[in-house]
Amino acid sequence: LHRLLPLAALLPLACGAPATFHADAPPGLAPLAAAEPTVADEIHALLEDHHALDQLSGAVLVADGGEVVYRGAFGEADSDWAIPNQVDTRFRLASITKQFTAMLTLLLIEEGTLELDAPITRYLPDYPAENGDQVTLRHLMNHTSGIPSYTSRPGFFGNESLRHWDVDTFVETFCSDPLEFEPGTEFRYNNSGYFLLGAIVERVTGRTYAEALQERVLDPLGMHDTGHDDPYRVMANRATGYEDVLGFRQVSEFVDMTTPYAAGALYSTVEDLWTWDQALRAKTLLDGELEELMFTPGLGDYGLGWSIQPERAMEEGEELATDRGPVISHGGGMPGVRTTIYRMPELGRCIIVLGNTSVTATGAIELGVTRILDDGEPWPATRRGDYAVAAAVLDEGAEAATELLAGLPQIVQDEYIERDVNAIGYRLMELGQHDAAIRVLEFLTQAYPDSANTWDSLGEAYWTAGNHDRAIANYEQALELDPEFPSALAALVQLGAREAGE
Repeated sequence: LHRLLPLAALLPLACGAPATFHADAPPGLAPLAAAEPTVADEIHALLEDHHALDQLSGAVLVADGGEVVYRGAFGEADSDWAIPNQVDTRFRLASITKQFTAMLTLLLIEEGTLELDAPITRYLPDYPAENGDQVTLRHLMNHTSGIPSYTSRPGFFGNESLRHWDVDTFVETFCSDPLEFEPGTEFRYNNSGYFLLGAIVERVTGRTYAEALQERVLDPLGMHDTGHDDPYRVMANRATGYEDVLGFRQVSEFVDMTTPYAAGALYSTVEDLWTWDQALRAKTLLDGELEELMFTPGLGDYGLGWSIQPERAMEEGEELATDRGPVISHGGGMPGVRTTIYRMPELGRCIIVLGNTSVTATGAIELGVTRILDDGEPWPATRRGDYAVAAAVLDEGAEAATELLAGLPQIVQDEYIERDVNAIGYRLMELGQHDAAIRVLEFLTQAYPDSANTWDSLGEAYWTAGNHDRAIANYEQALELDPEFPSALAALVQLGAREAGE
């Protein structure tokens, strides 16, 4: 959920109104160039570099010292109509939703409607008692319940996530499996726990989760551009989610928002999340013991709806704790969505990135912006290794990609590149970019010639492109390396090149 960041000492920032940018703004709207680049200029340049690498489409807001120092938007909210993202575009939040569900639950605890350490069967009497009598609301909020996460079920995305579910049926079907471990003994990130919190809110308030959240959290804070998403409802300024693979862009896989629900179904804007950050700093909604508990790290450095970690700095290769307070953060991801909110309340610092592609480089942006705010050494935007290798294949050829691959750390070459570049090949196939997929996967067979999987994948790329002869040849090569490779055997039977059981 959060990566530790190497940070230099904080220096005072120049005062002044925050700059607002759009990546495609006409030259006449751009701020006048200064003799020395401002913090906003440096942030914008970094984000433009990420945008140029196809790893930023969305909106970004940065605050430091309690003041906004940058707002900007990049890419398109709707590529069919070439509608650009803006700072008021509404994006899906994915798992950033969890902090709002946690706050709503804590408010109900504060008023006495719920109890933090009560078993969930008190509020969901139909829930299986064997599990529910052991699991408390605290366990649900800090991911120590032991209940299996429904999003880890094989085939959930692309099958069950397409359906429209009512809450009770979903709980019975997906959130009631036997426990994986004794509650409270392990941290295991879990979407089922937060779905159950939403169900409990509905049961005790008599309102839908969306209504209860609106009434108790969003309306009191004036967060009028935030709510529970509904893909069937017409909504102004909503971003479409995209898969954006090496410049090949396609609408992302559909997800009915009754499936992420209280674990991931909210939408918002960067401005509304800045309002949220300010309200948390001011303790507007919640103060006292429960508020402190929300931001106290437990197992897995997780509080209640938030990841909480001490900030770390690097000095001559040694990791040192700093005295600038904790880093409080949470990320989110689902098809066509990548988001993060990164907070250092003692510095009045907040970095918000809302992206409408699943390859938005939220972690790298957090790191780069933080280095700029701390006046550290520049942290340039770079492609992750698998995308860099695949891009080199397509842009410069296999020889350049081989040279690039050789320069990557050995563990990356051995453990990640084959798997991850192979996944890019499949994404290109799904996007209908058959020639690109074949070139990328042919490179993998050269780089990893002893891997049956690379030859099998290349066979599928040729088959998908309609070249059955080349597909058969590559499947046969996979079986030369591994005579029992199941997908190659099945494909050859389907292509008529072998008999079943041969």
